[in-house]
Amino acid sequence: MTTTHTMCVAAGLLLACVSAQAQPSPQPAAVLDRYIAAVHAGDMAAVRALIAPEVERSDFPGCTPAMDNPSCLAHYIDATVVRPQARLSVLSTEVDGDRVSALLEVRSELYRRAGVERIVGRDVLRVTDGRIQSFRFVPDFSDAPTAVFFGTLGIGPRASQAPAK
Repeated sequence: MTTTHTMCVAAGLLLACVSAQAQPSPQPAAVLDRYIAAVHAGDMAAVRALIAPEVERSDFPGCTPAMDNPSCLAHYIDATVVRPQARLSVLSTEVDGDRVSALLEVRSELYRRAGVERIVGRDVLRVTDGRIQSFRFVPDFSDAPTAVFFGTLGIGPRASQAPAK
């Protein structure tokens, strides 16, 4: 092997290492896109891979004290959108630094059984190093079907009203 060839190989390896290190972490909107794709595919392994080990605790009532924070958030996502095979349509997205807020229309059999076709709300994520650090769904209670659905769960302004038929 010639000295020039050895130097070229070494330079190529160095360039590959620098390129790998220089790859920026996925932007918050890209993480949201990956999350939605995983939900639509029913791929909980991909969803779990997006959740940071130090993710903030979800306030989902289905979480037990024995669950760690990532397991709690994964349980929430599985129960509310993956298992019901929800379809999430992004209506708008706003990114501010490490946060992404997406206005969504969500459709699933879960909502149809409660007497509404769809709900509307915001997924609000904080993302660091390509992983979800915090995740909240904020229902739009000004949207009548959303208020009706959450009312059937005892949540929001229509908590005492039965769903419209």
